[in-house]
Amino acid sequence: MDSLTQSTLQSLLNLSISKNQTLFVVGGTLRDFLSQKPCSDFDLTGKDASGTGISFSRSQNFKYILLDKTPGRRTVRVIVNQEHHLDFTDLQGGNIEEDLSQRDFTINAMGQQLSDFLSGEKNIIDLHKGQEDLTNKRIRVLKGPVIQSDPLRMLRAFRFAATLNFAIDEATLSAITLYKDKLKESAPERIWHELTLFLKETDTFTLIRSMHSCGLLDCLLTTSDNALVHYEKIESLLNHPGAIFPEYMGEFGAKSFLDKHYLLKLSVLMNRHPGSYAFNFSNVELKFLEKVAKITCCLAEMHTEDNFSLSETYELVNQANEELLPSITIFTSSLDAADADRGVIFCNHLLKFYCGEYLSVVNNNPLLDGEDIIQHFGLSPSKLFGKILGDVQKAHVLGQIKTRDDAIDLAEKIIQSQTKESSG
Repeated sequence: MDSLTQSTLQSLLNLSISKNQTLFVVGGTLRDFLSQKPCSDFDLTGKDASGTGISFSRSQNFKYILLDKTPGRRTVRVIVNQEHHLDFTDLQGGNIEEDLSQRDFTINAMGQQLSDFLSGEKNIIDLHKGQEDLTNKRIRVLKGPVIQSDPLRMLRAFRFAATLNFAIDEATLSAITLYKDKLKESAPERIWHELTLFLKETDTFTLIRSMHSCGLLDCLLTTSDNALVHYEKIESLLNHPGAIFPEYMGEFGAKSFLDKHYLLKLSVLMNRHPGSYAFNFSNVELKFLEKVAKITCCLAEMHTEDNFSLSETYELVNQANEELLPSITIFTSSLDAADADRGVIFCNHLLKFYCGEYLSVVNNNPLLDGEDIIQHFGLSPSKLFGKILGDVQKAHVLGQIKTRDDAIDLAEKIIQSQTKESSG
């Protein structure tokens, strides 16, 4: 624990003592601390903990946010800095034991007085053998109507298993199998949030297969065995792109691509239009999925052709642009063994063209821009504008023109051709 966190928590302890209040460190904070993982957020509870959080924020000039206004379980987040925050939730039940017994999994159902947490004492309140499950790397749901009271916990079990690299115990999997249909009672935005967190983990195939076996995955989207095979292959490719595309590790390692991994993995599980699912996609996510699906189909069609021209290569690459690499990832992972070598050669050809000829032109100043067309030809913005700019860029990428004068000559020919067509 860094000195700032230690100092902040000590100030909080002093305030709670002055208010004759006992605060407890609980949930993921204590779980991660016992696992010797760094903590950036701290979960605290106690009687009127939310009120203490507000008082503490004011005493320290910290900002606070009211996360949950529900009477009896109000939650206040105190922002310490960009890296750290404290969450204060009112105690559920009459005491800490009752509070912990209402939580989801044993590893999240432990508590410790803040004073003991700061002093290094090992007085952990652990009624459900959470420390044992931490040691055994096991996700185990608490006894009682835990899943029925919040069905999203079924999906959360898989998310925790992926995040912590734990296994879900058999009794918990049996409960998920029994209550899987209740997942549909959860709000779509909550489901999408949990599913996104799960898919953003790097090693999820075994868990996806388990999710499919217990029937929970089919409550989200109907998935075939072939889709699971595709999922395994795409996750392997995303984790080890150098095995197939060693020359393009920089492109595969770019943050803009890494941030799309979860959508690529999801896309191979879907068997219909993304918009038809009850997921809370953002417009950006939905447009990305739609475009990648379209480009992947184009890749499959072009791949079946024995010969395709450089012009056709340009048209595909230009249409795909930033979605070329995601589409190639899906396409490559869909190839069967008999077609894999030919498919990889095809994709490497596209990537070489895209990263070389295409980006070297597109990422630099164009030979001709809109202002040049207005000044040189006296044209107003129109569809012809777009055609001129598009044809000039294509000719430049394909090496057919190299200078601004070449671009002006080409533009003049395009204008003359359009004029003849209009007059004819």
